[in-house]
Amino acid sequence: MQYQYVVSAYKASSVSKSTNGAFTSPQACNLIVAKNNQLQVFQFAAGRLEQVGSWTLYGKIASLHFIHPKDRLTGVILVTSEKYQFAVLSWNAADQRIVTESTGEFVEVTGRPSTESKLVAVDPWQRVIAVYAYQGIVHLLPLVSDPQSHSIWKTLLRVTSKDKSTNTSIGGLSTQNKPYPYAVHQNESGLMIPKYLQPDTNSTEFIEGANRTKGKATAYSERSTDIYPILTRYIHELKVLDMQFLHGSSDEQPTFAVLYEDANMQRHVHAYRLGEAQGEMQPLSLWSSLSLEAAATKLIPLLGGEVMVVGDESLAVVGPSRQPLGMSKRAAAVTAWTWIDANACTRLLLADEHGVLSLVVLEYGGADQHSVQDIFIERLGSTSVATSLSYLGDGCVYIGSHCGDQMLVRLHTQPLSPETVADASRRTLCLWGDNSDIDGSMKILENPLSDTANVSKQQQAPKPSTFVEPLQLYENLAPMVDLCIVGMGESTPARNTPADTLANGSKREAGGSYGSVVSCSGMANTPGLRVVRNGIGIGRLYGIDLAGVMGLWSLTIAQPVRADESAMDLDKPEEQRTVLLVVSLIDCTLLLGWTEPAGEQIDVAEMALGGWRLSESTLATCLSRSGRHVVQVTRQAVLLIDSARWAVQTEWKPENGAGISAASVCGDQVAVAVNGNMVVYFEKQQDVLKQVACRQLDKAIACIDVHAWDVDSGTATHVAVGLWAANDVCLLALPDLVPVETKLSLDMPQGTSSDSSSSSKSGGLPRSVLMSTLGGTPYLLVGLGDGYLHQFALSLESSVAVCEHKAIALGSGPLLLTPFINHGKQSVFAASDHSAVLFAETRSRERQDKRVSKLIYASVDVRGIKRMAPVDSQAMPMAMCVVSDMQLWIGQADPVQQLHVRSHPLPRWAAPHRIAHCEALSAYAVASIHSLDSEAPWADSAADAAVWESQALLNTNAQQAKLLDSDVTAILAAGGPPAEIGRFSILDSQTMGVLGSVLLRPFEMPESLCSLSLKRLPRPESTAASENALQPAGAAFGASGNVQGWLDNVFVLGTSIVLPGEDDARRGRVLLCGWDFALHQIRIVGSFTALGAVYSVVPFRGMLLAAVNGRLLLLGWQRRASSGETAAAARGKVGSSAVLAEDADYELVVLCSQQTQITALSISTNGDYIAVGDVMSSVSLYHYEEYMLPPAVAAATSSISTQQQQARGGTAGGQLRHRLVPVSRDYSGVWTTAIATVAPPLEQNREHVYPDPIDAETGFLARQGGVYYASAFRNLSQERFVVADAYSNLIRVSRAEDVPSGDAVDGSRMYVEARWHLGDMVNVIRPGSLVMDIPDPEFPGVFRPLLIYGTLHGAVGVITSVENGKLGRILDRLQTNMAHLLPTPGLWDYSQWRGFSSDQRSTQAFGFLDGDLIEQFLDLPAEMQQQVFVGGSGELAIDEEEYALKNEYWNSYSRIEAEGNVAVLSQMAVSNIGQREDISLEYLIRLVESLTRLH
Repeated sequence: MQYQYVVSAYKASSVSKSTNGAFTSPQACNLIVAKNNQLQVFQFAAGRLEQVGSWTLYGKIASLHFIHPKDRLTGVILVTSEKYQFAVLSWNAADQRIVTESTGEFVEVTGRPSTESKLVAVDPWQRVIAVYAYQGIVHLLPLVSDPQSHSIWKTLLRVTSKDKSTNTSIGGLSTQNKPYPYAVHQNESGLMIPKYLQPDTNSTEFIEGANRTKGKATAYSERSTDIYPILTRYIHELKVLDMQFLHGSSDEQPTFAVLYEDANMQRHVHAYRLGEAQGEMQPLSLWSSLSLEAAATKLIPLLGGEVMVVGDESLAVVGPSRQPLGMSKRAAAVTAWTWIDANACTRLLLADEHGVLSLVVLEYGGADQHSVQDIFIERLGSTSVATSLSYLGDGCVYIGSHCGDQMLVRLHTQPLSPETVADASRRTLCLWGDNSDIDGSMKILENPLSDTANVSKQQQAPKPSTFVEPLQLYENLAPMVDLCIVGMGESTPARNTPADTLANGSKREAGGSYGSVVSCSGMANTPGLRVVRNGIGIGRLYGIDLAGVMGLWSLTIAQPVRADESAMDLDKPEEQRTVLLVVSLIDCTLLLGWTEPAGEQIDVAEMALGGWRLSESTLATCLSRSGRHVVQVTRQAVLLIDSARWAVQTEWKPENGAGISAASVCGDQVAVAVNGNMVVYFEKQQDVLKQVACRQLDKAIACIDVHAWDVDSGTATHVAVGLWAANDVCLLALPDLVPVETKLSLDMPQGTSSDSSSSSKSGGLPRSVLMSTLGGTPYLLVGLGDGYLHQFALSLESSVAVCEHKAIALGSGPLLLTPFINHGKQSVFAASDHSAVLFAETRSRERQDKRVSKLIYASVDVRGIKRMAPVDSQAMPMAMCVVSDMQLWIGQADPVQQLHVRSHPLPRWAAPHRIAHCEALSAYAVASIHSLDSEAPWADSAADAAVWESQALLNTNAQQAKLLDSDVTAILAAGGPPAEIGRFSILDSQTMGVLGSVLLRPFEMPESLCSLSLKRLPRPESTAASENALQPAGAAFGASGNVQGWLDNVFVLGTSIVLPGEDDARRGRVLLCGWDFALHQIRIVGSFTALGAVYSVVPFRGMLLAAVNGRLLLLGWQRRASSGETAAAARGKVGSSAVLAEDADYELVVLCSQQTQITALSISTNGDYIAVGDVMSSVSLYHYEEYMLPPAVAAATSSISTQQQQARGGTAGGQLRHRLVPVSRDYSGVWTTAIATVAPPLEQNREHVYPDPIDAETGFLARQGGVYYASAFRNLSQERFVVADAYSNLIRVSRAEDVPSGDAVDGSRMYVEARWHLGDMVNVIRPGSLVMDIPDPEFPGVFRPLLIYGTLHGAVGVITSVENGKLGRILDRLQTNMAHLLPTPGLWDYSQWRGFSSDQRSTQAFGFLDGDLIEQFLDLPAEMQQQVFVGGSGELAIDEEEYALKNEYWNSYSRIEAEGNVAVLSQMAVSNIGQREDISLEYLIRLVESLTRLH
């Protein structure tokens, strides 16, 4: 079968929970953070956070608590998952890793899940944990070491085991339904071995200690924290909003309070005490059903058994023997809280939904000083909207957020000035997570919408004083509402003719974009656009305008400071460094530079130095190895210049006035091409440049290189020469310039696709040649004039031999190669119209590997780089000088092989909702939603009001629009402004500055956005005639000559209009927005008023597809009818349309429409097929058809006579019509959130997609029933789609093709080919790639095409198809072995984590490959890799009985899973991959390495 490979390019960055305590050592202050299913541990010291490690759990983290038992030096972490699992984790100081002490589940088969989030409360004395996950049910987990001896649990345990004949709840799950009660441990090698136990209802022990070190001493862990039987108790409240244990003495019985909402929607607090008679929990008689604020959401336990109830507008302290004490506060929902002094409970931090951080001070009194007498509250400052708060000490607070950047801040006792806060923010902005090692010197950019009119008076008000100083800021991409792919190779989405669509899979792949992901991220007070790219970025520091640059080099010359000067100034350095930029122009040489140390600002100036031939252009220059001389090569001479005196020391000129055409200098070695075809070699010997050898070649020399293979030695052993006529490369051995016999031909190697020529040569001539060692492998790199790069991997042991030859198309212009060191890694910069950086992949593995290292190509985010030179500067580390766009500028390079995130903030409360990019305009279109203050008018300036008035004129010609205008006017007059307003803006893609911005109408919100070009269509009556019958029209009508040009480069915005009192959108608009370069403003080209919300717009064959509520519309840009025909033309149309004078003869009209299911949310096209994702009814497939209306029918339905048609240039023939025909649909109830097309396999891969199965373990069965599976059908469908649903699942569906007559398969149904639980809700899927498409000759064209998705929690992922069934099966085996043999914290079941799960059913996953898990294989030690490869058998010392039990358990994953009449063999068992698939470990490693280059 064809697998889908899913891998995270950027892991989830949204923080859901955080806690802190001494976890790694008794003296440590650790911060523990939960990001989806990632658990990260940090060390806090000196006002900074340093990451200790990050671990993946097989479950989405629902709660996180730190527990520090008094008899332990360090604490443990209690983690629960969304799938009702729990785990107690501790730190193994000896092995520096997290171990699992206890794990289990609290599942109720008959329970109804809680409508709110799962609530977990821990007793302050660490005796019990309470979990509320089901309505009316509380699960109690004892934490005591011996519950039988503890008085609190004697009665509870006795009641639990009193009736042994009943079905006892172990772990909250009936033993009859749980397939295996288990205890899990690890063997000495680290592999996970399950130990199977029979259910014992008499035993009170649920889980044995897991992950014990088995003899290895730990520094801080004396014993495990055992969790004993999970006890189930019932309470009266069904809708519990919060639950907390009350503070009391250690000898008192545990008491917890619940905040709940009753049937009358009133909120109360009840308290329950454990250990009462007969083991039941009863409400305490001292607590009455207090009626609280209707918006009360949180409980905070206080001293003396009191509780603070936190609402949106007030704080209230309630207790068993006191009157309630209340205090009002600013109206905002509290999102997180934490204590500054947890023991005294006097100072409390609150964070609300507006991002305001407040301090609450409690004053205690009474007889025991444990009763709150007064409450004080103070506003501290504004931060990101917090989902969690953790006070770390020293006034520092960690703020975790879902919709903004994570922050580490310091609280001050005195207010800070705005300048101090701004300076601190600029100093501390950095990246976190996978990019934690990236330099954090990013600047805070200005708001890109700051030049537009303000939409709120609140933004103009002076900012209040703040007590919060930012220390560290961490990028967060969540929530990713929309994204677009921008970068090199981007295809213009406008004119997508059928040849560009996915009907031909290779066409879409060739036109797919790669480069950057620009996402709509953030909300509330921290919205913004995030640019995520894979590769290298260059930040500009200094630049000048300079044209005609032919060459560029950088020299750094260190000269000692004179003794008398250093004695006069003790602070002066011992040496002075001069950074020199040598710029070769057409007929001269320019010297630019500066002297270091340069102070705070570098002054780059022109320098006049002696010895240089500045009147001639320079071919090559370099500093000698000693640093005392500089070599300059011009077209007339070779000069050796003394850098101390700046005087010529040696000069060499060719004989007979011959010229120098090419040159290369490396240290003390010089090679030049004289008279076109002669190579002359020089060496610097005793401060003199001497000619060593020369050789005449048969062909003219195009380029030359004398760099050393080994950078450390610095001595070259060969000279590489590129030849013009022969289009080849030769190597000359030094010092005698003896030709090497190895042939280095620039013919295209096998497996390389070349579109430029059908011959074996690429058609380009060599322009640059370079010898370099990358990853321990010597490479000869040749850049051609047509953008191709040839790489020869060589062996230099005895003689020169070619190990591997590849040719890669990097661009379309000449390639110039320059070696440089980037962050300690030897790299090569390939300057071209699409520049790239080459480096070898490096992975730490404990094994000897002599094979060829593979090169990684990282794209550069600056286009059109002509020259590049690395700059060795102390003031600007990792700097480089670049020539591009007639400018010479200096910048700093980012690290490569990483994802880089740049943030472009938007104004506060202006949440970006949709984004699109137009490459032709070099602009983004952003649709945002602005929240307005209730006291501010909806249009705050005259400019915005004028914009709205011009927009209102759009629909004056349409009756529906007139009605809408009157409705809006009446509502505004009666009820005031709306709470939100939409805005459409166009931004420059380079500077992210606003080009233009317009407001939408009141109560109108943006829903969809795209960029396209529209065909100008004629009226139907002017279409050429065809046969006198209903028949297909064949090719698109654009090919028949009826299209009258194009409306190019417009943005299409779909909106919804929901007036007050309406539940759903009854109206919406489709706006065509263009950019007027002459007037520098947005022009509304056309408008269409639809009868519903326009949830999706997609370009289609020069037309527009729009999803409007439950209908699919095909809109066209068609010539308008005359004024007398308007009524007849509008008859039967869906909605109304209008345009401005930009294209006055044309209008948006409905060409055809089709009813869908409930509400169409997303559209994806595949050739003539259109897939529609429905909000509740999965996917429907439609086919677009064109047909000719017979003349008789056309005449009967048209009010225009035949004579009138002929007078207008038409004929008396038929009319071209369009229709959308339903084809098939998926009948399962899937709540879709995104949909994307999967291209069919390439022809070369189709025969390999379904290899013959080895045995029954890899087979799939399909039957009729409630769910349909197409994995067994070998007729590959051209129409396949990846669907994301609201339950964080991914599904691939397909339409069955060529169904035989009498077959049980229904051709009108779509079938499930694969399904899998991602663990994060996908909001958007787009075709594209983050990396350059460099073919791998070992796996050519196997992994394609690429889809990029963005999730709710800020993850960016890649989906690709594995178009080789055997490779997919190998990876499936590796995935299974990795999942079941390698432990993760919590020891939760991998199959349960990745199994398909929804509100209707939970089933096994199949057809998807977990790239995050598979790629961890490369990071394992060699011994562990071998054991995973063989399936853990043979190498592990386990007894036969345990091994048999293990095999029996793993084989259970291969059992047939029945769903009605459907049976699916869902997953393979752990196996020996080498024996099953006849492959080696090295082959498997190369396969996984090839997958890592997809992101």
